[in-house]
Order: sequence, then structure tokens, then C-alpha cells
Amino acid sequence: SSFEDGVIEEDLFYEPDGYQYFTANFEPDGFDCMRDRFLGRYHTESDPQAVINGKCSGSSEKGGNHCGALQKNIILQPGEEVRYIFMLGEGNRAQGKKMRSKYADPSMVDLAGKQLQDYWEEKFAKMQIRTPNEGMNTMINTWTLYQSEINVMFSRFASFIEVGGRTGLGYRDTAQDAMTIPHSNPAKCRERIMQLLHGLVSAGYGLHLFDPAWFEEKKEKEDGFKSPTVIPVSDKDRIHGPQDACADDALWLIASITEYIRETGETDFADMVVPYADQGTGTVYEHMKAILNFSEREVGNNGICKGLRADWNDCLNLGGGESAMVSFLFYWALQNFIELAEYLGRTDDAAHYRQIADIVQKNCDNVLWDKEWYIRGITKKGKRIGTAADEEGKIHLESNAWAVFSGAASKEKAQKAMESVDRYLYTPYGILLNTPAYTKANPDIGFITKVYPGLKENSSVFSHPNPWAWAAECRLGNGDVAMRFYDALCPYYQNDLIEIREAEPYSYCQFIVGKEHTAFGRARHPFMTGSGGWAYFAATRYMLGIRPDYEELIIDPCIPAEWENFEVDRQWRGALYRIQVTNPFHIMKGVQKILLDGREVSKIPVQKSKTVHRIEVIMG
Repeated sequence: SSFEDGVIEEDLFYEPDGYQYFTANFEPDGFDCMRDRFLGRYHTESDPQAVINGKCSGSSEKGGNHCGALQKNIILQPGEEVRYIFMLGEGNRAQGKKMRSKYADPSMVDLAGKQLQDYWEEKFAKMQIRTPNEGMNTMINTWTLYQSEINVMFSRFASFIEVGGRTGLGYRDTAQDAMTIPHSNPAKCRERIMQLLHGLVSAGYGLHLFDPAWFEEKKEKEDGFKSPTVIPVSDKDRIHGPQDACADDALWLIASITEYIRETGETDFADMVVPYADQGTGTVYEHMKAILNFSEREVGNNGICKGLRADWNDCLNLGGGESAMVSFLFYWALQNFIELAEYLGRTDDAAHYRQIADIVQKNCDNVLWDKEWYIRGITKKGKRIGTAADEEGKIHLESNAWAVFSGAASKEKAQKAMESVDRYLYTPYGILLNTPAYTKANPDIGFITKVYPGLKENSSVFSHPNPWAWAAECRLGNGDVAMRFYDALCPYYQNDLIEIREAEPYSYCQFIVGKEHTAFGRARHPFMTGSGGWAYFAATRYMLGIRPDYEELIIDPCIPAEWENFEVDRQWRGALYRIQVTNPFHIMKGVQKILLDGREVSKIPVQKSKTVHRIEVIMG
């Protein structure tokens, strides 16, 4: 790093064209480019030697540990104010000079701040709610959408939690994130979907971890050097076989695609041609069929989908056995695809995959039910996991929530399953992933049995699947229970428990320590978790019940019986829908009448762009 013309430039050197700059809108009286010199020996960021001395040392060097420190000597008279602007960014010294010139005038900084504010306000305006639940209003109108946006923008690898551990995109993570907010960021959701389509192997499974840059055309020549400290991996070796695939990964992409088309109306998207990761090309629609065909093939001896390397729960490997969750997820993906095929007029495909769905549903019903709930899976050795007879891991959230949410469970079994979830897994901080916690290591079940009881996958309140339970309860019409589940996990309502929570009261965290641990209630890993997107998706589409479809806006709320009304402003395909829902009979689910601009209608069709419409929904 070096200082010149008011700009500190850090040359990453080993990274072609890798530069960063640090500058300010004043002429510095001193600088430091070296962290060790700025901090001083035996000092830290809390007491830098340069601050103690009152001046920087002018350090600069190639190699070593770098920093950016600019010194300005000032004398302020009583009541006098000065304003300095510091600028940190990607680019070389020339880019730093441009930014220094651009923001020399503080009014330009104010303008940039206003533009940033307007950027987010435009997103928030896509959907604004006014309900009797103040926590839901605050989270949905601002923070949960913000968290969902951040995950789509940066993926969930942009995190100090994962630094150095992995790079690129996680297939299942990115697919779910892209599904949740196509209304506020359609361009980025579309980009993520395209990257995932390109990361799909022609056999129908996704590359669990991949870098989109692998499939981008190289615009610049490489410098020809190969690092002696990195194990070389050929392009061919990046494409892992099905034995290393996670059985759920690509299934999430089905709903991501259908939700995008429902939101935007871009039906032509289904016929776009996209390369596969390994060989050949296919339309988006053909990619979807490949995914479904893969899951149809990969079933075990009991007719239940194989878990392969793992399903959504990375630590519950089942030794490569059969996964109840994947089977229910497969059923849900099939339903989404069938609806798209019917809408596109491809009736043969719709009929074919409906037959497959019927077989999946029948197998799940015959094999996976265990008296009062659905089991979690079957190990490779044939042992059923998640049964009433098990001493540990007796009941699991994922399989039961998905049995109901997917629509695969009968009404009677669905009600029993969710009653069991409430009875055994519900806590004041949210719903446990499973209980009782595993304490005996068992490789046939998976790494989950080696995780400390009450942490992460082993009987914590794992936030991500909690919204699945909210949506499942809404499928059953249990608005009171869905809202109780929502409030338990809601960060807003844990603000006064911050000494226990130890995390931001506006961000969903990956997990909350479970009741079998001494730190019950402590939240860990904020922001970078799929619970943000799923909380938004479940709350808006199933609790408030506002769901875009291919040719209509569905409004089918499932709310607490005590709610008298709520309002939503929802933008959809360029039009603004001002929705007022009233609940005169204090029921939890059911719509008696819909009025569009004062006229009673059976459904709400797509309206012209740049128009505003009043929607009145009377529950009954």
C-alpha cells in the first residue's frame, strides 16, 4: 500500500486488477498504510499508538499488514463545526481521485444518502401492511424484507461466519432466497435463478456449492501463474456426481421459477434456453423436468426419495437412506410444476407429473405415518427415524411441516401432525427442530448426533423451518396457532429479552439455543439465514394470504380470530392494489366476498400498469 495525492491505494498484487482506495475531502497532514505501525507494538484498535502520539508515522510498504489512516490537524473554536468526508472503495488510485473529486462537496454526499434512502423506500413500498400486530408491521414493512434482500444480493456466503470456509453459491440457499422477494427485486431474483439453472447438471441435480464465474465467458486473459498453495481442480472435476448431491437442492428451484413468473407475468421465461453445468442446453421448462425426473428416479426400497449426501438438514445424513422431507418437498415441487404446465397449455406434461404426484402421495401416506406424526426418514440400514418408539430424535419439525404445507397429508393426519408439533416442539422462543436431543453418536443417523444437545441442528430452535410451520397451520386454517408461532420467533418481541437473546432485535438468526442447553434462548448467526426470506414469504402469502398467481391476485388470509381487520398496499405488475380485509364474524380463514373498485368479483385479475385499485375482502 502507498500514499500519493491524498489517496491511500492498496495493491492486492496477486489478484489481477485488485485495488482498494481510501481517501477524504481534505488534504491530510499525515497518514499510515501499515497496520502494525499505526497500532504500535502491544497496542490494539482500542488504543492505537498513532492516536496516543497525536500523529501518524507515514508508514508504507509492499507486503505486510495494511490499513488506511488519514490524519487532519484541526482547531475548533467554541460552537464551530467542520465536516469531513472519508471514502473507501474498490479501485485503484485513479478511481480514488475520481471519488475524491466527486464528493469534495458535502452536498453530493447528502444526495447519495438521499438516493440510498429512496432506493430502499421504493422497495418497501412494494408491500406495506397495517395489522393489529405491531411486531409483524415493523418486521414485514422494513426489517424482514431488508434481510431477505441482503441474502438475495450477496448470497449467504458473504458472512464472517463462513469466512474462508466456502465460496460461491449454495444451491438450496440461493434458490429459496430467490423465491421469496421477486416483487421487490425481480432483476436480482432472475439473475440468481439463471445462475442456478446454469449450475444444474443435465441429469437433474444441482451443484451443491458452485461459483457462477465457472460458467461465465472469460473476458480477460489469465496471467499464466498457478498458485503453489492451491490444489488444482479441473473444470471437469467441478461437476460432482449424484452421490455427492443433496437431494433437496434443485427441488427448491421449481418454486423459485414459478413464483417469479407469477409475480412478473414473464411466461416466455419458461422457454429461455440455458446451458447445463456439464453438457448441452435446455429451456428453463426442460431444466424443471430434469429436476423432477431426477427425484422420481432417486427413490429407495420403500418408494421414498433418497436423501443422498443430505437433505435440507445437512447433519441428518441417514447414511444415504430415504428422506421424508425430500419426498414432501418433491410433492410440492410437482404441484408447482403441474400448475405451470397447465397454464402453458402443456396438458400431457401436467397429466404425466400428476400421476407421479399421486404415487408420491400414496407412498408417503403408507410409509411415513407413525400414529401421531410423520417420521423423519429411514436410514440406509432400514431403521425408521423420528418415531414414537425412539428415545432421541422422537419427532422432527421438517417432515411434519412439509407433509402439511405441501398438501400431501390428509386433513386428519395433517391436523394430528401439527398438534404434535405444537405439543412437543413449541417453546416461547420458537419451534424446536427436533426433540429429545441426540446424545449418543450414531453415524447411521448422521453428524447431528455429534452436535451438542440444544445447538444448531440438534434440538435448537432452528429458525429457517419455523415459517414452514406457520404456512402449514394456515393450510389448516389455524390462524391463532400460526400467529402464536410467528410471535414466538419474532425478533421484535425479544427486544426486552436482549440479555438472553444476545442478538439484534430486528434480524432473524440461524438458530436459538434449545431448552436442553444451559443457554436456552440465546440467538446466534444473524442475517445470513433463510429464515428471513421464509418469514416474509409465509407471513405475506399465507398468514395475510396475498399470493400472486398467473392471471389473478389471490387474497386468502389466515389470521387470529380476534383480528377485526387489516390493510395492505401491494404493487403487482405495475398496478397498486389498496387492500382492506374485514373480519366481521371473527373467523380465522375463509372469504365471503371480494369487491374490486366497489364491484363484487369472484377473483382479482391483472390490472393495467400505473393504475390504482381498491380491494375490499370480507371474511366469512
